Amino acid sequence: MTEKKATKIEKAYGKVDLKMMREFTDADGISGCEKEATRVMKKWVSPVADEITYDTLGSLIALQKGTGNGPKIMLAGHIDEIGFVVRNIDDKGFIRIAAIGGWWGHVLLSQPVIITTREGKKVFGIVGSQAPHGMPADVRNKVREVKEMFVDIGCKDKNEVELAGVRIGDMVTPKSDFNVMANPNYLLAKAWDDRVGALIATEVLLNLKDVPHAADLYAVGTVQEEVGLRGAKTATYAVKPDLGIAIDVTIADDTPGSEARIKMGVGVTLGILDASHLGHRGLLHYLDGLAKELKIDVQYEALLAGGTDSGEIHKSFEGIVNLTLSIPSRYIHSHRAMIHRKDYCDTVTLLTEFCKRVDWKLLEELKETNR
Repeated sequence: MTEKKATKIEKAYGKVDLKMMREFTDADGISGCEKEATRVMKKWVSPVADEITYDTLGSLIALQKGTGNGPKIMLAGHIDEIGFVVRNIDDKGFIRIAAIGGWWGHVLLSQPVIITTREGKKVFGIVGSQAPHGMPADVRNKVREVKEMFVDIGCKDKNEVELAGVRIGDMVTPKSDFNVMANPNYLLAKAWDDRVGALIATEVLLNLKDVPHAADLYAVGTVQEEVGLRGAKTATYAVKPDLGIAIDVTIADDTPGSEARIKMGVGVTLGILDASHLGHRGLLHYLDGLAKELKIDVQYEALLAGGTDSGEIHKSFEGIVNLTLSIPSRYIHSHRAMIHRKDYCDTVTLLTEFCKRVDWKLLEELKETNR
């Protein structure tokens, strides 16, 4: 990308830190094994956080204190990604895997993976596939289940696999590079679901360094979302927020054969509902109005299948004012997903301004909407 083009993009959509994005998405961290990813978030958020803690499941909680005794705002992006664990190693050295999170068999065959051993060693492998030559049509057209698949790390037998340090239970993650696409507004990486949410929460705290705000702000990298929103529950009980916003990806329907319901590159996507949560109407309407004030375009999500961290946040304690903000993404739950930097930057802008404004008066006004 030329310097001239880069300057034009930054003027239109705001500057993004590609190095930070790459570090977040390159980190390996399936549900239950998120430590590598949370340490990346800790590195970037530490300079602007007054306190960093973890709950017992491993969710990272970074606090940036407000100027007074203001409400607590929790910005939650789940830090885990989908992947696998080693289920079995056969005598010939082929590794059977169990899925962590939702996978569709079509996206897996011949794809590269990384096995992280207990000692932290990274072992490269590939999901094995058959050559199509002479393959019967019923076999060729069948979607293979993950339990039928195997990983090949290039060992002749089980003993060599074990000498490489691989054991049952080891984490297996997709191997994929971070890429800026032909139009550099489009960014491709593994684990946008949902490192992008953790990135946005981090960016808001970075933006508000030395900027007065009444609220105590919590940027939270929640764990185990992909296996049932588990970290959102424990992190919410650790923070005890007065208001919580989950930031997650949603399905971009702007590819051939889709309904063109949710598009990339629009701006901010406000979640009306998903399978786990009904957005708080007061917060929804306020952010809608604030986006218009900031001249940010908005689209609205009604996701009929799939949940977000909001599913646990909103029903904690006596109930929490809560909403999901989504980043449209193509090809999620595969090795490579794509986002648009305008959606990222506009969401950061909206949340930064919102967090500057929240005080007890505004919070009470939002609560009155549902009473």
